[in-house]
Amino acid sequence: MSGGPSIVRSAPSPDVDLLARCAGRASGAWEEFLARYRGVMEHAARATLQRVIGSVPEDDLEAVVESTLLGLVKDDHASLRSFSGRSSLAGYLQAITAKVALNHLRSERRKGWLRFRPLDAASDAPAGEPPEGDPELLASLRRAMEKLAPRDRLILKLFHLDGAGYREIASLLGVSMNAVSPALIRARDRLRALMERDR
Repeated sequence: MSGGPSIVRSAPSPDVDLLARCAGRASGAWEEFLARYRGVMEHAARATLQRVIGSVPEDDLEAVVESTLLGLVKDDHASLRSFSGRSSLAGYLQAITAKVALNHLRSERRKGWLRFRPLDAASDAPAGEPPEGDPELLASLRRAMEKLAPRDRLILKLFHLDGAGYREIASLLGVSMNAVSPALIRARDRLRALMERDR
């Protein structure tokens, strides 16, 4: 038996493990994340809207939570990957959601309306206008959309073209609201993969 000092390695916290599984697109991980933390984000969005404008319109609440969720998966889950575990994940998500809510309200004040579609970048956008002077991107986008499964095509059109929120999409597709975000992310990933193959 060695008399040297033993090295104790602490196991990653459950939150860090969950985020790693989400970033690695492990089956069921995103659904587990939503079940645990969607309520936390809704609470943070509600508190920020109430504090700033004195009310919590449902459309605004939904738009803030949708934008937060899309922000979390943007750039290959960069926001999730940056969580170090030094604070609670709930607190980290509350801070992000509050910031998104404030940006949302600033956008409303500039534009005079609260509904907006959080499209990350032209290459990620499954619908809408591509950058001016890029007809090849538009043609590639159309070809990729035609190759998608009908359900993927429908959810992308509902969200990005029709401006439907998660609640409305859930009702139209006959699924729970928590199922909409993973379905939208999967559809966007499939569309991106088809466009990359088309290059």
